[in-house]
Amino acid sequence: MFVLQFVPKFQVQAGLCWRGCWLATSLLACVLVTAACLSPASTPVVMPESPLIPGANTVLVENRFRVVEITRHGEPVAFDAIDPVFVTFGIKGELGVQTTTCNAWVYFIIAENERKYRLIPGAGTAEGCGEPIESQESEISEAIAATTEYELKGGQLILRGDDVHILLELDNSE
Repeated sequence: MFVLQFVPKFQVQAGLCWRGCWLATSLLACVLVTAACLSPASTPVVMPESPLIPGANTVLVENRFRVVEITRHGEPVAFDAIDPVFVTFGIKGELGVQTTTCNAWVYFIIAENERKYRLIPGAGTAEGCGEPIESQESEISEAIAATTEYELKGGQLILRGDDVHILLELDNSE
């Protein structure tokens, strides 16, 4: 008798559980379908036309520039321990910085208009190079990260931002 009573109770409980799962699944499906129908159509992100957009400026992308002078907060930034310092632009929208003595690092360019941009730090090597190399690399990195616009003048490239001015010259000798 106990077995006969247990089986129907179990079947009733299992049936309630199954109906509950089915109801929860149906409700979730309805919510997802409703949300998909009501959400606004996704708008594609349109970047401004800019020579900094990957591959759009062959002068930047196909050349290497050597840092000639850096001024930050009205004072010159020393880089004699790591000179020469080279800047390159990649076709995927990156600005690379390379020294011949130790490390290299990269920034990703977010173009705002035809001359203005923001830099987002990317990867870099992290070799312990000792002083004064490490402090000069740090100062150069901070100066480049502070730039927000560029100007091409013949074989010169000028990067500038609030209280920073970097003069670069075309240098493809390797």
